[in-house]
Amino acid sequence: MGIMIKEKRPVPSVRITNQFRRGKAMVYDFFCKGETRLTVEIAPSEDSTETFTAAAHARQAPEPPSICEPGTTRGEALRAVGRAWAAKNGDVGFPTVDWDLVGQALVAVRAIEAPPGLAAIAFA
Repeated sequence: MGIMIKEKRPVPSVRITNQFRRGKAMVYDFFCKGETRLTVEIAPSEDSTETFTAAAHARQAPEPPSICEPGTTRGEALRAVGRAWAAKNGDVGFPTVDWDLVGQALVAVRAIEAPPGLAAIAFA
């Protein structure tokens, strides 16, 4: 009998660690490479526009600033948050986050839709 060696799988640089409902919203906690802990909340708008709102904040900041953006779909709202976050360019409370990988993780759990005809999501 030979020795079985367990294959090590690479740890994803962005992964969902928790997901739960808060009212009509879904909340997703992420662990991102470099010790960043990110929370993203996606909810339908409270008006009759049938749009969505996404909000995000990094949890390791003592007073974490938040970014909230609307979109016509959950994915569009998340992409808007990603663009606004990237525009902060590492300001205090806004660590660098790979929003493409955040989007891919949310597509994988069917939290957002992938853009038609695209395998990857472009957030930048």
